[in-house]
Amino acid sequence: MHIMSIDKLDYSSARSEKYCLWMNMPSHHQRDFIHALHIAGIDLQVRFYGKVDDRRKIMGWDSEPLLDQYSQYVKPSIDAVEESVPDWMNRIHIIPGTVGDKFLMSLVKHLIRKKVQWVHWSEDVKPGLNRLIRLPLRRLYGRKIKLYALGALAISNQAEKEFVSWGVPVKKIRWLPYAANPLTHSGNVDDKIKMFIQNRFAFMFSGALCQRKGTDLLLKAFKIISDRYQNAVLILIGPDTPDDYYHKFSEKIGIPKDRVLFRGPISYTQMGNVLPLCDVFVLPSRYDGWGMVIYEAASMEKAIIASDRCGATYHMIIDGLNGFRIKADSVGALSKAMEIYLTCPRLSKIHGIHSKVIAKLFHPRENVDRFLGAMESFLTMKEKSEDTS
Repeated sequence: MHIMSIDKLDYSSARSEKYCLWMNMPSHHQRDFIHALHIAGIDLQVRFYGKVDDRRKIMGWDSEPLLDQYSQYVKPSIDAVEESVPDWMNRIHIIPGTVGDKFLMSLVKHLIRKKVQWVHWSEDVKPGLNRLIRLPLRRLYGRKIKLYALGALAISNQAEKEFVSWGVPVKKIRWLPYAANPLTHSGNVDDKIKMFIQNRFAFMFSGALCQRKGTDLLLKAFKIISDRYQNAVLILIGPDTPDDYYHKFSEKIGIPKDRVLFRGPISYTQMGNVLPLCDVFVLPSRYDGWGMVIYEAASMEKAIIASDRCGATYHMIIDGLNGFRIKADSVGALSKAMEIYLTCPRLSKIHGIHSKVIAKLFHPRENVDRFLGAMESFLTMKEKSEDTS
């Protein structure tokens, strides 16, 4: 049996390094992980080269509370890199995103030219025509990761497959998902949702109502089961389109108004008071690089139905144990999974208990260990490569 040395468990090389994380905007999904790294004594600077956009503000995101003494806004320019990041040449820079971001690509070129250490960290790429068009550029970027980066951090196993398609060697890829503190219930109750449910079996969705999130699929699937089960209701948390497309779509396909609630956007800080009201959480996205709301639902002890195009489903849903991972873009698969809970309502409670156990694996403290382990292995690979060259 191979016994790991104490030095390796301590991740001494990774702990001694300095880091700089680049992000396009502040995110409450990343805040807890960043804070956990600081608590662990990691020398980390964070630089935001953009602010929270209007779409996310509507969904309750707020920029300013997400800043701390280690983070600041900067202009997306190379001069800002050198001026705003202390000891920037001696830090390992963590680069998110892909070839669509001109600033990040210029930053990567600058880091390579100055021989500064860096790693890539991202989700997989949204499928579609744009992905195919940009594939040659991503392969060019993958070559840069292969030749010049310490390695690549994949949000999910879907992201790992994506990196491999760019030409990044598997040995240079490590898993680092998103992580956040579990949601908490403040004791306040959303009376509008509570009165709407009235002891009926409630499915809940949270996110922008849009084609990518599969809102149309969910409404079609709910129409099927609502005709069969009079005690089923659906709550949609999030903004509709400017012309209220999904309100109108729901009426068009014949869902009674007393069976579906369009609650509108709710602040992230209030989700801990809302999720406990449902029986099953549903995320039928056609694409979600991760789907942090899956973790949020799991942390609140909820059974979960999510599509196989959500990165988190491969790590946070054990099919049949705490929910169901369904085929994306399939109304039939979605309605069938929803019906399972309606035929056996107590199964949602059992699955919810398992969800909470799984959610503990995605606490920021766990992610600090994943991060340090990944960085330790990257640094070790680099050292061995230099010894043999």
